[in-house]
Amino acid sequence: MIPRRWTLLMCALLVGCATALRADLTSPAVAQTIPAPTLAQGGNATINLYSYINDPNVTGTAVRMTVKVGTLGTGNIDLALTDTLTPITVANFLAYISAGAYGNNIIHRSDPGGVTPPVPPATVPANPGFVIQGGGYAFVLNGTVVELDAVPTFSPIQNEVGLSNVRGTIAMAKTSAPNSATSQWFINLSDSNTFLDSPSETSGPFTAFGKVLGSGMQIADIVSELQINNYGGALSQLPLTANVVNNTGNFVLTNMAVVPAVTYTANSSNVSLVTVSLSGNTLTLIPSATNTGTANITVTTTDLEGGQLQTSFNVTVLKSFGNWVAPFNLSVNAALATANPSGDGVPNLLKFAFGGNPTLATRAPGLPLAESGGGVEFYQRQLSGLSYEVDESPDLVNWTKIWQTSDGLSAAVVAMHTSITGFDVITIRDPAPATLRFWRVRVTQTL
Repeated sequence: MIPRRWTLLMCALLVGCATALRADLTSPAVAQTIPAPTLAQGGNATINLYSYINDPNVTGTAVRMTVKVGTLGTGNIDLALTDTLTPITVANFLAYISAGAYGNNIIHRSDPGGVTPPVPPATVPANPGFVIQGGGYAFVLNGTVVELDAVPTFSPIQNEVGLSNVRGTIAMAKTSAPNSATSQWFINLSDSNTFLDSPSETSGPFTAFGKVLGSGMQIADIVSELQINNYGGALSQLPLTANVVNNTGNFVLTNMAVVPAVTYTANSSNVSLVTVSLSGNTLTLIPSATNTGTANITVTTTDLEGGQLQTSFNVTVLKSFGNWVAPFNLSVNAALATANPSGDGVPNLLKFAFGGNPTLATRAPGLPLAESGGGVEFYQRQLSGLSYEVDESPDLVNWTKIWQTSDGLSAAVVAMHTSITGFDVITIRDPAPATLRFWRVRVTQTL
């Protein structure tokens, strides 16, 4: 008989009941602020969202153990594995998942800690206290008959010093021989299990290689409170929802799968300027090929227990200078007007406007550093009826007219307007060299 005190908890946790319980688990958190990128028209960019927003409880691989508790319902025990701390053990565990060996497994042992169950058909209620154990036996289809077989095992693995064996950790089971763990694992139900960290026998510690997330331990406790049946050998502490061993529906079944620790959704405030695409953790930003401006991108991050976090950042789309740089085969980011692929301090807008090669750390003739206070020369083929306007901008978005042909040479920003062998030459000088500015020259022809 299942203890009364678990009845309502089961309904809160197992699929098919009327209510759902939100686990006590830290929601996703911002690890670092997503930068506000500037993109060229038509040039995609990608962001690995997990580098910026993740679940601080999951530093390694996340695994979902789906648990079917007989006829009572189904719940999840989500696990955060310690890949860095226990790499051998985690790799072994994941290899069993990858091979499909952890499908249709049973919890074959529920050890209450010091309580020895009698022989069948008598049963005793277990007190949550020591471990529940699985990974050793699975139901398989042999022809038309469903059989309970031992899980095929790989070679034993080496012990590792992992997490302490406290309540809520998962560890590998082994024999009394050192380095003998294969497929079987157990979940610690008690903080008093720390004696497994350094057991007195010579077999070494039981390697705890992960922790249970959120409400998972409540599922483990439900399993530990089931009646225990003694069918001998490895099944001497078998938890069942009813003491009928030949009915597979009375067993506790488990299935393992690697899952993302968090999932993402994203949307754009201006899809005519920037659209978004998601593949796993990778967010792709797709700017318009014709429009410019700023769009706000909102990312919603959801953890395994349903906790959510919303974050947002801006994306600015500028005119692409790709048609200028095509001969140089520059990437999209290197082709931005503000980019400086040569590293010489002169951005593309100046380099291209005045005939320089953006891939070389040299300037075109007459192109000194914009901050130097010297002159920058602009060449335009002479045609009849031409007039000029010089505009200045701090950001390549907002432009201010600072000189036009009708102003003559009295305007300090233009040092010279001369002609050289078929070209008009306008020399622009920066009156405030401490601040980086950009210039453009607009040419108008009156017919």
